[in-house]
Amino acid sequence: MRAAILVAMTLCALSLIWPQVQGIATILLLLVTSQYVLLTQQNIELFRRQLERQEKVYLDFGLAQRNGQLFLRVANLGISNFLVTGIYVRTQDIRQLNYTVQEIVESGKSSEISVAREVCADHPLSVDLEITLEYVGLDLRGKSEPKCFNVSMPLDNIPHTVKKGLDGLWSVTCPRCHHSMGGFLAMSLRGLNSFDEAVARKKLLLEDFNNSCPNHASQWLLTIEDAEHTQ
Repeated sequence: MRAAILVAMTLCALSLIWPQVQGIATILLLLVTSQYVLLTQQNIELFRRQLERQEKVYLDFGLAQRNGQLFLRVANLGISNFLVTGIYVRTQDIRQLNYTVQEIVESGKSSEISVAREVCADHPLSVDLEITLEYVGLDLRGKSEPKCFNVSMPLDNIPHTVKKGLDGLWSVTCPRCHHSMGGFLAMSLRGLNSFDEAVARKKLLLEDFNNSCPNHASQWLLTIEDAEHTQ
C-alpha cells in the first residue's frame, strides 16, 4: 500500500513533465483509494462487532441449596458486567412468583442470589420449578432462557436436594367428576424438558380424562416404569 502510494505520487509529479504518464498515475491513485476505502470498511465492521460482543450478555446459572436455603449461582461468561434485576419463578401448580433484585455480576465471576423458600410452599415432598432471570447489560435489557429444577423436601418443607430437570409429582384429577378413581394419579414426565411441554402434556391428559370418564384412561399417566426411570 505504501509503495503504491509513493509510486502514484511520483507519477503525478512526473506527469507535469511527461503528460503521457498522467493516465497511469490516475488509475493507480484510484486503485489505492479503493483499497483504502475497503480496509476502512473492514476496520469499521471489526470495531462494530467488538462493540456488539462487549455489550452482549453471556450468563449461566444454576440452583443449589445450602443449610436448607435455596440460592442461584449466576456466572458472567462475557467481557462486561451486567446487573440481575429480576427472578421469575413458575411452580408446577403454575404459580408465578416474581422477585426484584439488584445484583451486579462482574465479568469472569459469579454471584449468589438467595431465593425465597416460599417457592416450595404447598409441596411437602418435592416441587418442580422453572426459573428465568432478567438482566441489564451495558446497552440492553433482556431475559435468560428458562431453566427447570427439582427441589426435594423430605422434612418440614426444608429444601434438601436440588437437581436439574423435571422430577416432581404432577398430580391430576378428572375435570368432569373431579376425582382420580379414589387414588393418587400423576402425570408422566418422561421425555419432557420444559414447563411449556409439561403444561401441554397435562392439557392432553385432562382431555383424555374428560373423554374417558369414569375410566380415566390416558397414555400420559405416570406408570411404575416411569417412576423407576426417574430414580
